[in-house]
Amino acid sequence: MTVVDVVRILRRNLALLIICTVIGGLIGAAYQLTRPEVFTAKATGMVVAGDSASVGGAMSGNTIAQQRATTYTKLVETRTMAQKTAEILKKQGMSEAASGQLTASAPSDTAFIEIKATGGTAKNAQALANAGLEALISEALRMETYGQTAGSGNKSDAQLAKMTSVHVLGYESAGLPTGDRGKSLALFLAAGLVIGFLIGAVIAVVRKQFDVRVRDQATVEELTGSGTLAVVPDDKKLAEQRERSIVHISGVTGEAFRQLRTNLRFANVDNPPRSVVITSANPGEGKSTVSTHLAVVMAQAGEKVVLIDADMRRPVQHKAFGTEAGVGLSQVLAGDVSLDDALMRTETKRLQMLAAGRIPPNPSELLGSQRMKDLLAELRRRGYFVVIDAPPLLAVTDAGLLGTIADGTIYVAVVGKTHRDQVSLVAKRLEQVGAPLLGSVLARVPRKKMGDVLYGYGASTYGYGSYHGDYGKYGYYSSYGTEEQDSQESIAVVKDDRQPKERLVRAQKTERVDTDSEITPRRAK
Repeated sequence: MTVVDVVRILRRNLALLIICTVIGGLIGAAYQLTRPEVFTAKATGMVVAGDSASVGGAMSGNTIAQQRATTYTKLVETRTMAQKTAEILKKQGMSEAASGQLTASAPSDTAFIEIKATGGTAKNAQALANAGLEALISEALRMETYGQTAGSGNKSDAQLAKMTSVHVLGYESAGLPTGDRGKSLALFLAAGLVIGFLIGAVIAVVRKQFDVRVRDQATVEELTGSGTLAVVPDDKKLAEQRERSIVHISGVTGEAFRQLRTNLRFANVDNPPRSVVITSANPGEGKSTVSTHLAVVMAQAGEKVVLIDADMRRPVQHKAFGTEAGVGLSQVLAGDVSLDDALMRTETKRLQMLAAGRIPPNPSELLGSQRMKDLLAELRRRGYFVVIDAPPLLAVTDAGLLGTIADGTIYVAVVGKTHRDQVSLVAKRLEQVGAPLLGSVLARVPRKKMGDVLYGYGASTYGYGSYHGDYGKYGYYSSYGTEEQDSQESIAVVKDDRQPKERLVRAQKTERVDTDSEITPRRAK
């Protein structure tokens, strides 16, 4: 993972980073504001040594004093010093101050000793620092004069000071300190913000590593071994087309489908496809939307197009054309109806539709039959570009069977929904049956994330009943065909209110193309 990949991951999880950063800052500030306030007082002592009457004596004494200062700082942490400090505080009536913390340090190249004391109140910290300095002076004096006082009896501190050339003097007593709450608030706030951001970044990267869904174009291309033919942005109008019957092939969405048309023509330069199967891994991923819009834009470009609804288990294309699925592909393959009688002309020039027909008990056998091959061969002979709306590939074998007799397959995946293992399985199954994969279409890409998808770094259901039902059960794809899922498939259609019955009109009235068809199919009713 490169630095650029990390940056893209962080940008993709910007909301998470902001939330974690804000929470971290709030926690840091809250901790500082609610914790007990600490007061720190400082008293300063100075070590004096040697004879200052001569230059040599003064220099030698200064060196000794600096060495002693370092040694004396260690005394402050001893039990003896703690006891002496507590005794001094007890005499002063400040015994509660002894519970604070006492530390000492000697600034480099100096003979000074700084004694710092912390306490819950300013007075306690001040008393502890001064008592610590007093105890250190007494203890240092005792150590320096220990040899000289042996056998000499009790002597006063003044007399003892004269007997030694090294002793500690009080240089500055501790003043009344202020609390650290206000001083440290900004520090704790900044620390909380930084820690929160880092936690958010770690979560984002870890989530990326364990993310099982497709998030970008590069992932799909890597898993399928083929290119991306188009990236279709998420468009609310597409989801509303079933109810409102609106053709929406303009703007950014329309340009995406026109890009699909262009890329499809160059998918195989030596042998451009004339029949394509459009499928997905799961239901509700927009394969029918892509099928319809591809058929429309191909017709607008001057191609004679036939759109075949081969999803016999859950046909949807007939709803877009305002007709019933009663007469269509299943009857043609069964020999009950001729192709000419089953084809329906639409109001989009050069576009005709072959509905699924009555739902048969054996759709896989029909779609894999010789008659299906003959049907595609006949449409090719007549010069049609054929778009086949096939069932989801992971649910049933229909799409794989169709892929072997068509010129190629287009796979539709949904960013943020389709799982990576499902993409890999789709590519594997197509390879196993020998169906060429022309490329993929990424659908429902949020417009704000188009850049991440283009330059990026649950179980679905399908089937009917149980294993003993008419159509069997396809693993965890067990509820394919419900109305809730059906409403997710977007169909590009317009109804003409000027006619007594619902009929298709052209997606763009300004575009004029001829309809030189070798057959005269019936119109959608």
